Amino acid sequence: MSSTLPKCVVDTVVLLYFLLVDEGDLLLDIVGSPIGTPRIIFDPDEGDVPDAASSEMRRSITYHQHAATDPARDNTARDRAAANAKRLPAITELHQTGKIVVLDLMPAELEMFAKVTSPVQCGRYGLLFPLDPGEAACLAIAVNRNLTLATDDGDALRALRHVNPSHPYQRIRKLLIQAGEREMISKTRANAIHNDMTTLGFWDSRLPFPEKP
Repeated sequence: MSSTLPKCVVDTVVLLYFLLVDEGDLLLDIVGSPIGTPRIIFDPDEGDVPDAASSEMRRSITYHQHAATDPARDNTARDRAAANAKRLPAITELHQTGKIVVLDLMPAELEMFAKVTSPVQCGRYGLLFPLDPGEAACLAIAVNRNLTLATDDGDALRALRHVNPSHPYQRIRKLLIQAGEREMISKTRANAIHNDMTTLGFWDSRLPFPEKP
């Protein structure tokens, strides 16, 4: 296991889509290894628990496993789900090799987590609605440990700006732009990865780099 502390805390959406397109190593190259994620997003010790009590990444894996054998879906959808179900468990190997560090919330982070997930108190952070648990945990860790926050959740970023407008953050498109500009991959490849992500459900349709006419 790595003894290096993470510089970035990554939420479910960022982890999910980089793993779905088989680019987990690229994510690590961009933000630096190891990356951190809260236990509510990935818990390597959760064992056999009910789906409602499992981590967010475990629920995503289970969803794709079930979709891969769902008779209500056509062959293409089942094949895509089967491919997704094979790629997502790569998170376990990344954790076992020390490239992903699981972070437990400290007392100050638990307090912030409670506020941003509360319908009554979330307004203190400029929010109209509470954050989901995964984004809330990432936000609390990023703020209290001064880590870069990697998320595409607009509300989480709004709360982050409310706390500290200059706090560093990353979004998926921004990460792919960095990869292309630093020549880790070509700009064409960055756009292709983004297209693959949107095909799989990612909602940001704006490409990292303008396409040549």
